[in-house]
Amino acid sequence: MEKKQIIIIDNSGLSFTGDDINGPLLRGTETSLILLSEEFAKKNLDVFFVTKTNQEKKINGVHYINDNNINKEKTFDLAIAVSNANLFNNIKSLKKAVFSVSNQSLEKFIRKRQFISTYTHKPVIVTLCDYQFKKRSFLTSPFGKLTIPITVDRQFIDEEVDVSFVPPKKAIYNIRSNRNLDTLLDIWTGLIYPKDKNLKFHITPNLVEYSDKLKNHNIFLRTIGSRREMIDELKHSRVLLYLGHKSDIFTLTAEEAIKLCVPVITYGIGSLSERVSHGNNGFIAKNSSEFASYTLDLMNNDSILQELKAKMFKKRLELTWSVIADTWIKNFLR
Repeated sequence: MEKKQIIIIDNSGLSFTGDDINGPLLRGTETSLILLSEEFAKKNLDVFFVTKTNQEKKINGVHYINDNNINKEKTFDLAIAVSNANLFNNIKSLKKAVFSVSNQSLEKFIRKRQFISTYTHKPVIVTLCDYQFKKRSFLTSPFGKLTIPITVDRQFIDEEVDVSFVPPKKAIYNIRSNRNLDTLLDIWTGLIYPKDKNLKFHITPNLVEYSDKLKNHNIFLRTIGSRREMIDELKHSRVLLYLGHKSDIFTLTAEEAIKLCVPVITYGIGSLSERVSHGNNGFIAKNSSEFASYTLDLMNNDSILQELKAKMFKKRLELTWSVIADTWIKNFLR
């Protein structure tokens, strides 16, 4: 039986292949699609990944090709375009899906000139969470939409986790942009640190001015290192503190922490209300006082921490890339 063929068209403008998955070049979107494409290949599908690469090659079963070398005569079984339906203009495919990585407004949809291409190619819009699904209007998804989540890099899933280990009293914010970090720092300096001056908070550098006030409240700048070093840093933290942000449509950072059995305290903004299950892998606070209270409890009460870690450990392997690939196949190739 002839293999079914999938083509994935990247929109980042980056030159990359699967060899770059652990390097500094790629973001979560590109990494996620490489992992998804490799799972497709494992399931005996013929997979092509279109980027700006000038080193066309086959890696882990996936053919990486330059966008100028697409075979316009070939008809694929499924074409997946990242965010933009215009990417289908040079593709023949029986089915099409837009892998949506933002909360695209109608204004942006029109500004990006996707109206004609969407109504020409009739793609299904694939969102990453229910929050994003609900925000996507019918006018920007007239041919259907569904939610298929993503998950983390295999390094986080395969990492050995000791649920009995109790990390030092350190919290971490390892997001690489200032997403309500200013408000979080106000909560730390005003409500958390004054209650316990032994607690430490490590934040990503170059997001806020590192003032004496922050230093004097046990707020330290993280050292940005390799993926291996980040995993070790997370495993030696008691909790990930992140309020969330309205632009978050999956929040891989939170999922990475949860896979390592590090609980998350959040306001549940954006997709965080879907990533964090209150009392199971962290806490969703209604206000700053609750946020501070949950943080102090997790930092100082080992039994609360270990109870959460045990719950997370039982569920950490539920969502894998194999399961996600099967969901794509069920919806588009059967």
